[in-house]
Amino acid sequence: MTDLLLLAMSRLPGGGVSIAGMTTEPDPITGLRWVRPITHKALTLEDLRYVDGTLPRLGDVLALELGEAMPEPPYIENVMVQQGFAPTQRIRSLSAAKRLPFFNTHLDPAPEEILRSSRSRSLCLVKPDDMVATFAVDEETGVYEARLVVHIGRLHSSDQGVLVTDLYWRAWGRQLLGDEPFAEFDAAALREQAGDLFVVIGLNRKGAPVVVGVHPAQSSTVELDEDAL
Repeated sequence: MTDLLLLAMSRLPGGGVSIAGMTTEPDPITGLRWVRPITHKALTLEDLRYVDGTLPRLGDVLALELGEAMPEPPYIENVMVQQGFAPTQRIRSLSAAKRLPFFNTHLDPAPEEILRSSRSRSLCLVKPDDMVATFAVDEETGVYEARLVVHIGRLHSSDQGVLVTDLYWRAWGRQLLGDEPFAEFDAAALREQAGDLFVVIGLNRKGAPVVVGVHPAQSSTVELDEDAL
């Protein structure tokens, strides 16, 4: 069994779910090895549910029986789960005291490898120097989107921002929206609402960056509305 610190839990087109995190195995670039657990079918929330009926949260440490690596460059982090997930086992959670030191220690030293250049790997943990968050519901179709405009050193997204697929960030945005169709928060407003933020960026199947995990320096208490994902 392998301990996996859950750092991304994101929504896929079609309703599936993808997770990713770090193991305790060392990595020469990122400090600890990134892993994206996969099975022969698309993951669902039911696959991830704990015995008590609750769902994993970012920062939980899961026990998984990882098998063969299944790299499909740039998705070199893909690893097959031997016995599936259900019921998912939680060993512990990253404590409040350890969150900030962990994130600061494991920031990606070369995010441009994913965001701008060869894209030889597909996951990175960053702390944006500046960001703007938007949440919007199309009043005609009901389609909901969360986006982040991020600046990381000399790297920056378009003004439209990067799509956020993190389930908990999307849930938080829905709470903030209330009955409004659109909300925008600059870096100061985000810091006031959630403190310092760390972001996990991945690549979707088209090679475009997406935000697959958003981590407040302090643990989040947002709950998922499973009927509104």
